[in-house]
Amino acid sequence: MGTVTVERPTYVVVTPAFNEAAFIERTIQSVVRQTVRPLAWVVVDDGSADETGRIVQEYCRCHDWIRYLRRERVAGQTYYASNVYAIQEGLRSLDGTAYAYLAILDADIELCPDYYEAVLGRFARYPELGIATGTYLEKEGGGFVEARIDRRSTPKAIQVFRRECYERIGGYIAFRNGGEDSGVEVLARMHGWQTWSFPDIQVIHNRPVGTGDGRSLLRARFRLGLTDYCLGTHPVFMILKCAKRCVWERPYVLSGLLRMVGFSYGCFRRESRQMPTEAVRFLRQEQLSRLLAVVRLRRPGWSPG
Repeated sequence: MGTVTVERPTYVVVTPAFNEAAFIERTIQSVVRQTVRPLAWVVVDDGSADETGRIVQEYCRCHDWIRYLRRERVAGQTYYASNVYAIQEGLRSLDGTAYAYLAILDADIELCPDYYEAVLGRFARYPELGIATGTYLEKEGGGFVEARIDRRSTPKAIQVFRRECYERIGGYIAFRNGGEDSGVEVLARMHGWQTWSFPDIQVIHNRPVGTGDGRSLLRARFRLGLTDYCLGTHPVFMILKCAKRCVWERPYVLSGLLRMVGFSYGCFRRESRQMPTEAVRFLRQEQLSRLLAVVRLRRPGWSPG
């Protein structure tokens, strides 16, 4: 009998990069080592002033499936909005490429060798999945610890989309204060898809979440609270979330308090929300349902397996 060839799923990767010279080589090497290689990987240099561009172009000369694009930053755009515009530019460069899945990868991540093979395997197993990720380990003291995230949360740093889902929801919104990954999660679930992070698939994140724009960890916690306000998080859900973060997340106590201060600042300033009104309504209903499920000692919502 002849050998049966199993066609592997096709995917592309887009990486926005801004002043990532300290980390991006490790990211590149981890993608090159993937057991299932992408059709194409576009690294969009979002106006870096360091050696990011030179490092990426060196690898482009060795691997024809790695592409480098330079984008100049636009005055008045925040770091977070510019990051999304860089992704959009990378996607436009892939017009005409036939692929089934889209991966977004930050330039400070080290992937395990089978990261994409493992995540794509979960998509094959669960057809209702629209967005999936593994989880990441962060430096803490002298070692690494797993980031504490809700299993429905899929960090943008390592997000993988079913292409049909990404196109149906219209992709990322360029939020001024960040939170674009949470935004697409809400939109995906609102359109009937599921979002999930799988803790058995782990990568390394080489710096704390929220500090990519040079902020301190404390300022990052404040900004995350402001982001929650701008997404439309229900105040009751936010209070309980911050209380949990006080004991879950370093710096203990301060982390939760600063998130609450950021949320309150957004309320006081009446910061504009870029989330569609129907998405805010859906998010709040979802959050209240989760709280009610906890009170009733039920497992809230969908989970794989």
